[in-house]
Amino acid sequence: MILRVPYYYKEFQCIAGACKDSCCIGWEIDIDEDTFAYYQELEGEFGDRLRASMAVGEDNTFVLKKGRCPFLNEANLCDICLELGEEALCQVCTEYPRFVIEYGDVTEKSLALSCEVVGQLVFGRREPIYVEEILQDDYFADEEEAGQERANEEEGEDGEEDQEDFSFAPFIEKARDLAISLIQDRSLPIEERICRMLFFARDFQEQINEEDESGMEAVLHRWNQADAAPEGDCYDGLAGERSVEGNRMETFRLFVQRLAFFKKMEVLDKEWEEASAQVEETIKQAGQEGYFTLRRQFMDSLRRQDREYEYEHLCVYFLFRYIMQAVYDSNFFGHGAAAAACFLMIRDMDMVRFHRQGGVFSLEDRIDVARIFSKEVEHSEENLEYLLDGVYYEEFMTLENLIRQVV
Repeated sequence: MILRVPYYYKEFQCIAGACKDSCCIGWEIDIDEDTFAYYQELEGEFGDRLRASMAVGEDNTFVLKKGRCPFLNEANLCDICLELGEEALCQVCTEYPRFVIEYGDVTEKSLALSCEVVGQLVFGRREPIYVEEILQDDYFADEEEAGQERANEEEGEDGEEDQEDFSFAPFIEKARDLAISLIQDRSLPIEERICRMLFFARDFQEQINEEDESGMEAVLHRWNQADAAPEGDCYDGLAGERSVEGNRMETFRLFVQRLAFFKKMEVLDKEWEEASAQVEETIKQAGQEGYFTLRRQFMDSLRRQDREYEYEHLCVYFLFRYIMQAVYDSNFFGHGAAAAACFLMIRDMDMVRFHRQGGVFSLEDRIDVARIFSKEVEHSEENLEYLLDGVYYEEFMTLENLIRQVV
């Protein structure tokens, strides 16, 4: 069994009451079946308190009090943990901010940017993010047992384990690694890196659609060449037309479309509503030309501070966390395009905060904006599906139009 994690994964440590945005505030807390059964049988006054605080139904949850978990005390510490120990917490509490994808004999784990500590780990260093590959037996003592439990759960009625076809997984792994390497090519501006990643994702997707392994290998080989570049495509033309009025009008129209798309998501937090409203209000006042002026001023400031690496890390985060889902849905380009759309929305939020703060945008701002976005988009299956569906149905999510917005 293989475990892959970003290098900073093992450095994560919850700061509990010191957290500025506690994960125990504002979110519905689901109670898994095993923990629910344990709480139901727990004797004593604390057991009574647990049962009185739960809403029992199709999904068992804690009833929030003024938006807070009923067990989050005045010091922003967990009474369950203090009273019964960490092992008594429900699964969602022990796992957050960790996310997992499993396929074949591989488990990949990542950390969500909705947690401010994760933001500090992701953006706190300039060095490129890399992934560590570890034999699970050497990492977490209980991984083998947990893996066996998952395998038992997957057994069919006849006792035979259901088998997924992961024959393309090695090619998708190589493609994911190559997409990350394109994003980490610091000889190019981040905008061009994202465009190259999208073109590569499109080329690789065509071979997935054909189920052509030799074609996948050929695409990987071509894009691994140092001088690989999209041929006969729209990037050079669009990049050279940035000052052309018609192109600016089209790009601004796509921005308006993109903002409307994200505003239709299921709202999980007031911070997201406020941030997206600020983007809309600021750009409405600035107008089309003001939008491009703000974007240029912000990116120029970021580059003068040698902080372009922050967007590199952001894109690597999205690619590592999501693109291997292509082993299940075969949608390699879709996950790459969704990562680009997330970059675009976060860049808009960044530049508006930069403008509203009088040309100041700190590392703390970077972590905070990423946290607000992640909390809204990444913690709702409905929102994630909506984002991925947009690749098929939204005009601003086509390859050409993503390129147009990025550059």
